Parts: sequence; C-alpha cells; structure tokens
Amino acid sequence: MFNFKLPWFPFRKERLDGGGPQKGGQSGGGGQRKRLLPLAVASVLALALFFYWLLYFTGNNTEYAKGHRYLVTIKPGMTTSDIADLLHKKHLVKTPEAFRMEARLRGLAGKLEAGQYEIEGGMSNREIVSILSKGQTYVVKFTVPEGFNVAKTAKKLEAEGLGSADKFMEAARNYTPYPYMETNNPNVVYKAEGFIYPATYSLQPGMSEKDILAEMVQTFNGEMNKADVPETVKAQNMNLRDVVTLASMVELEAVFKDEQPRIAGVFLRRLHIFMPIQSDTTIQYILGTQKEEVTIADTEIRNPYNTYIYPGLPPGPIGSPSMSAIQAVLHPENSEYLYFVAEKDGHHRFTRTYQEHLQAIEDIHGKQNKN
Repeated sequence: MFNFKLPWFPFRKERLDGGGPQKGGQSGGGGQRKRLLPLAVASVLALALFFYWLLYFTGNNTEYAKGHRYLVTIKPGMTTSDIADLLHKKHLVKTPEAFRMEARLRGLAGKLEAGQYEIEGGMSNREIVSILSKGQTYVVKFTVPEGFNVAKTAKKLEAEGLGSADKFMEAARNYTPYPYMETNNPNVVYKAEGFIYPATYSLQPGMSEKDILAEMVQTFNGEMNKADVPETVKAQNMNLRDVVTLASMVELEAVFKDEQPRIAGVFLRRLHIFMPIQSDTTIQYILGTQKEEVTIADTEIRNPYNTYIYPGLPPGPIGSPSMSAIQAVLHPENSEYLYFVAEKDGHHRFTRTYQEHLQAIEDIHGKQNKN
C-alpha cells in the first residue's frame, strides 16, 4: 500500500495586531509564502498526476481484453484487499493496489457485495468496482412456458444444466407454502402443479432445485395478488385451487388467447349441467406426452384425471396457466356453446348441439372412421 503525505511548510502567521513592518519595510511572512507557493503547487500537481497514473494507467487492465468472460465468486466476509488479490490471480486486475485505491477513493471499500459475478477480461478497475458495489451478480435466464407442467419444467431445467429433473419433481410433490395449494386428494402427484408461474426467471448459479421452485411459486402468488385474483374468487364464491385447475385446461386448449373466455365458458357450462368436460388436455396429461390426435382408446383410460369418463374437475391442475387463462375462468364468455373442435389453423369452431359438433368435425377433418 502506498502512503503519501503532503510536504509540511512552516508558514508563519501574519500579525493581526497592526504591528509594524519588518526589516526593509516588508513583511517577512509574506515573502516566504510567495517563495514557497510555487513549490506547494508543484507538489500538489505531482501528487495528482501520480494518482491519475495509478488509477488510469495501472487500472485499465486492457492487456487482459481477450474476449473472455469469467465467473468470480466473492465470498461473504472478504475484504477489499482479498477481492483485489483474487481478481489479480484470475488475471482480471493488473495491479491490486490500484484496485484498492479505486474502491477507497470512491468510498466503496467495504461495500463490495458477496455473490457470483461475470467479469469480462479487460474491464477497468472502475467498471469492476461498480459491478461489485451494486451487487450485479451473474444470473442465468430460464423460461417456464405457459401451460408447462412440473415434469416438463423439470426436464427443461435439467436440459439447460440448471438442476436435476428428479430433485425438482421431488420438491414439487408436497411443496405447499400457501394454504390454497393444499389438497388431500391422493391422486395428485405434485401439489405444486399449476402454481409455478410461467415467466422468465433470473436464477443465481448454484440455486437448489427447491429454491428454484420456491421462487416460481412465490412469483405466482405475487402475480395473483397483484391482479386481485383472491378477492375475485371470494366474491364469486369459488375455490382458488379449482379456478387454477380449470384455467390450466383452458391454457392448453386455447392456441389464441382471445378464445380463452369462450372455452372457459364452455367448460363452466358443462360443469353446471353435470356434463363431463371431455378435454383432450387431461388425456395428454395422463399419457405424459403431447399427442397430435387423442384416440378413442385413450379416452377410455381409467384414471381420475380422465375428464371423458369422470364428471367434474380433475383432481388438480395439469399445467401452469397464464394470468389471462385465470382471468378467463373468472370472467368467462356467457354463451350456449357446449362443444368445440380445433380448426387447422389452431382456432376453434364452437357449436351448441352434438349433431352440430359432428358436422363441424366432418367439415374440418373429413368423415371419421368409427372403428
């Protein structure tokens, strides 16, 4: 560490009592000051130039600019000197003393935050100090698409190298930090199913699978409260878990969001008249795969999630609904439609009677083989 002191100059106090002039009619103190002033100015300028050299010539680190980015972990309790030495060893800081000086002159020594950072070779000390002082830690972006279920999210997480699919699914089995997630239904495999909010997340490297799940569920709760969903559900005398369950089917049925309220209206109307929902989305959830066409044999699978043979809602959500799908269930389109079939462009044709439904299927897909 460099220690510098400005030179001490023995300036004499000027008399303030109106004393007479010194020998030769001149004040001795004034003459001495005039002689020493240029020396003092020169010393200050030399010191300023030295600091400029120290900070900007030894602190630019340009020789390390090789187009590489490095992950650096600043552990809790590390001092500015520890950090400077670590960065020097990783060939990110040329002169540790200059890095420490940069932090101290900016009043940031002791304020560099712990965490994992991505530092690009060639960054100046000033840039690195700014990143560390603001806690701009390295994050990995991960997206949960709308409609994804726990199993698909887990596999995507593992495929992107962010965790174990098995550990994520295990964490989701009984994770219920909010009362509305609770269920005693033994047929529900993942209690967190449906409550993982579909969004893009900034994940810290090294996060556990449970911590990742917790962030996703916490985001769902925050977005839901922001949209006043609990209040609307209560006002309509509905059950929040049931709303999410129905919304998850609406999410997967609707390719276009403007059809969500109409599809929700069809499902709710069927429930009102005790008619099976008969949604292919629940069959695909049972099969664990997205089949282009569900067969008659598929609709006969004996499983509580099969909405073709079991009336009412399935035991729980089958994926992560968007907020628009949840709002569609809370504010459905009121119509007389009971059926719909997908057009080739992803839109749906809605009909009132079964005969109209069969005709719509024939119009779109041709005559069906009943065998």
